[in-house]
Amino acid sequence: FQTPLNNIGTYIIVMQSIGKAPAEKVFTLSDERKVMDLGVLFMQDNNLRLEEVTVTAQKPLVKAEIDRIIYCLEDDPEAQTNNTLEMLRKVPMVTVDGEDKIELKGASNFKVYMNGKPSNLLSNNPSVVLKSMPASSVKNIEVITEPGVKYDAEGIGGIINIIMVKNTLQGYTGSVSLNTITNGCIFGSGYLSLKAGKFGLSANYNCDRDNTPWNDASSMREDLNNKEEHYLNQVGRSKSRAPYHFGNLEGSYEIDSLNLLTVGIGLYLGTTRSVLEYAVKMLDADRNPVYSYNRNSESSRKSGSADMNVDYQRSTRKKDELLTLSYRFSRSPNDNEDYTELTDIRNYEPWLGYPQNNINKASTNEHTGQFDYTTPTWKDQSLEAGIKYIYRQSRSNTDRKAFNQTSQMWEEATPADSHFDHSQQIYSGYLGYTMKFGKFGVKAGARAEGTSLKVRYELAPDMNFGNDYFDVVPSAVVSYQLSMSQQLRLGYNMRIQRPGIWYLNPYVSNADPQNISYGNPNLDSEKSNGVNLNYSIFAQKFSFNTSISYTFIDNSIERYTFINPADPGIFRTTYGNIGKRQTTGLFVYGSWNPIPLFRVNLNGSLSYTDLR
Repeated sequence: FQTPLNNIGTYIIVMQSIGKAPAEKVFTLSDERKVMDLGVLFMQDNNLRLEEVTVTAQKPLVKAEIDRIIYCLEDDPEAQTNNTLEMLRKVPMVTVDGEDKIELKGASNFKVYMNGKPSNLLSNNPSVVLKSMPASSVKNIEVITEPGVKYDAEGIGGIINIIMVKNTLQGYTGSVSLNTITNGCIFGSGYLSLKAGKFGLSANYNCDRDNTPWNDASSMREDLNNKEEHYLNQVGRSKSRAPYHFGNLEGSYEIDSLNLLTVGIGLYLGTTRSVLEYAVKMLDADRNPVYSYNRNSESSRKSGSADMNVDYQRSTRKKDELLTLSYRFSRSPNDNEDYTELTDIRNYEPWLGYPQNNINKASTNEHTGQFDYTTPTWKDQSLEAGIKYIYRQSRSNTDRKAFNQTSQMWEEATPADSHFDHSQQIYSGYLGYTMKFGKFGVKAGARAEGTSLKVRYELAPDMNFGNDYFDVVPSAVVSYQLSMSQQLRLGYNMRIQRPGIWYLNPYVSNADPQNISYGNPNLDSEKSNGVNLNYSIFAQKFSFNTSISYTFIDNSIERYTFINPADPGIFRTTYGNIGKRQTTGLFVYGSWNPIPLFRVNLNGSLSYTDLR
């Protein structure tokens, strides 16, 4: 190298290099010698060597963003040996009880997403699926209690989003697990992820054999308006067994650095077989016997789903600008078959002949097309917009046969409203904006959703009907960063809950002839308004999150039971938009990690509901 020096005089050149001892060279510039060549300079090896340097840091397990809380499973050592349902017990604002029932902010009507998209695999039976899914295959669990306008308006309790691990390194990884419980339940799973060049593949298969042994049950009903048939006592037992198979396969191809194509397939299949044995006795007001019989039932329910999705993502040279095109198809069969017989009948004439054999074929097909666009506008500001279309068709066909004791023949007893076709077209668009200035963050927008509903009865065309309704769903969240680890957040959003096929299905379930049930095809969607105040502090050894929320619904779907005066001995159960509900809740999460091998977690809620 060479360098110019502006003044004459004596200089010292100092040379330093890693692994060499420092060296110096003194030289002098004068008027007579203004250019100097130092030749070859030598440095000696330094025998002093550094020991290994270890940098240790602990990632926070929980992070707070402007509209969600993220639990990082990949940073929790317990995730390597647990299933995802067990890890879900540690996620803020999510509770899992002793029967594995999941609630979000004290509500069970939430949505479960996988990688930001609805998943029938998880929605049909989330407890079973998550129990068989190894937590090591999950990267993060996001709790979205204030879903932005990008998400569907359905799901009053919010959204639990399961983010799966993606293999970004060349090569493959896999795992196999097997668990069993003393009641006979067995769970098995296998997971594989690989990356080869521009191709990526992940696969997950799970099987579950659920076994519920005999359970004793009893009920007593008192009809205060009927002295002749006053007390109904039922004593019996039931058991069930249910094998499940479910899994998903996802492949991706990086067309180039800006374009990504992803194809995914998910499958869920399960059959629940149940046996019920009950002794039924009717007494008058003086407890004298009126009639009695034994009722034995065997039922089989097939449920499941098949999903297929294709996603195309295009990034641009502009940072964080993203365009996504998606198509999704799903099919969910839900078939039922039950056989019921009455024995030891005394003084009882059933309203339909027995034995009875009911076969119900039900299914839902759904097509979804979606376009999403996100782009930054100014510094720390971004705009998001999109449109979505869903075509959903549900069918339910019931064939009922009853045995005529007089003719000793099976007779057709299918009601007129038993062949049911329900179609929905849901079209939506959204526009949202996010900005940060200083310690404040704001995310707001609106989503418009319209629904066109048609119901057709194959055996009774005069009962056909249709309905159209339109909802504008606003959402707004304001956050304030108290410090690097503390955040205060205030949010408002509206959510809706459309009734599913089992709420709408007019199929009459009469396995228990004294207690029949059926759906209501005239139901409207629930509309929920919620306000939430959240405080969080997530430090290295201590994390704490608390949330206070208030939610009110003026047309909640409630199950109710009534008596038709024409059949005073029969209780009829159905659904209606008859509820007004106000709920105030307090949700607390805490985690303390005083030493690396010891951690204490707290996750709980306290709520008060006024239901009318």
